[in-house]
Amino acid sequence: MRRLIPRLAILVGAAACSNSSGPTSIPPRTTLNLNVVVQDSTYKPLLSARGSFYAKVGEQREVRLVYQGITPADSGAEFLRFEVPADGLYRKPGGAAFVPGDSILITVTVVDPKKFLFDFQPSGLQFNPSQPAQLKVEYHYADPDFNGDGTIDSRDAQIATMLALWRREPPDTLWFTESAAKSVELEEFDANILSFSQYAVAW
Repeated sequence: MRRLIPRLAILVGAAACSNSSGPTSIPPRTTLNLNVVVQDSTYKPLLSARGSFYAKVGEQREVRLVYQGITPADSGAEFLRFEVPADGLYRKPGGAAFVPGDSILITVTVVDPKKFLFDFQPSGLQFNPSQPAQLKVEYHYADPDFNGDGTIDSRDAQIATMLALWRREPPDTLWFTESAAKSVELEEFDANILSFSQYAVAW
């Protein structure tokens, strides 16, 4: 199996990130110190910690990062998906507008494969506010001992309700909560992305 899967994207409807109780919203917050969620060490590692693809004006494209499958070379469960719609590209890092036929290399990197912390490049890339890029992060395989005290208890259950998608613009150290739909049942975040940054699943 290929180490990552860039291909033409399939539009994902709003129902994909909802559940029986509907997606929840997280009130805006900022912080300097963030508790980034850790991967479950008993589950398979990521097949690749980096994925790249060319986004092109007029074409819908995506990249996915996945866990290892049955063998270390196979693709398994999805970890992260980033999609750029056909009309999604807006401004290049230098500020120039995209025109028909333009393309740009996008790279998504898991900063620490043991954590839910990601970096998106190139810095300064902007997406169309009316047709934003879309990010989905699944945290099924997060370590359920969120506070790392060696015991999975009611405190961890409380932290699970506090999880949010965060972003920051390096080299700034201040983190902001990203507007995102959180599905507790599906254990995922879905967010519209307007510009590149670092993102994290954290509390």
